[in-house]
Amino acid sequence: MTIFKSATYGLLMAAALLWFPPGARAELDFEAEVKKHLNDPIGCGCSEQDKTDLESRIKQVEAAIKEYESLIKETEAKERSGKEQLFLTDDNRGSVQGSVGFRMSTVRTANARSFAAETDAGCTIKINENATRCLRGALQDHEAVHKKACEANKGMNPFVDWRSKQRLVDYMREEQAGYQKEMERLKRELDTMKKYCSLDKSVRWALERRISMQEQLKEASENVNGLRKVLR
Repeated sequence: MTIFKSATYGLLMAAALLWFPPGARAELDFEAEVKKHLNDPIGCGCSEQDKTDLESRIKQVEAAIKEYESLIKETEAKERSGKEQLFLTDDNRGSVQGSVGFRMSTVRTANARSFAAETDAGCTIKINENATRCLRGALQDHEAVHKKACEANKGMNPFVDWRSKQRLVDYMREEQAGYQKEMERLKRELDTMKKYCSLDKSVRWALERRISMQEQLKEASENVNGLRKVLR
């Protein structure tokens, strides 16, 4: 397998050098540059739109986290004054989501894209199929928080929503935790994008082709192993 990978790397370099303009090769030690970045993460995209999407979503998520912090303090004060716990209802859930949604809308960049995601009562994560590479991972990380809470609390009856017994502040803390996880991923994606997209296009092409070839090798290896098991 090591020999195969080395051969693949050699083919990749040869193909890249043929594609790379001769004049530009003199200005850049192409192979050395590729080797230097072999272990660097690949950026989710390098378009201005992808950058706008990430920066806008970061601002929105920051606004959501701050609004949840304010709402949590407000709700805890109400519980103390009323000397009773407040539980989640359709009405107060809608009110909270409306308040947070408004705060997020005020900081959204006009042409930024955004995509819906949710975790249903069966603890299944659903993300808009059109979500971009730059945003999908962050949405997945956010919903993973809800999935974990769902799996820890749902009952045997799939028709009963476990959230009907959830405290309002616990619901808001869960949402805030989801946005915090999303924020961590968004910032990593943006940081990776800035570093990766600063590389020469030819170097990026070679790195992306290498990842593609590795995935093809892995798939081929799995297919061969599967065939061996069948033939035994």
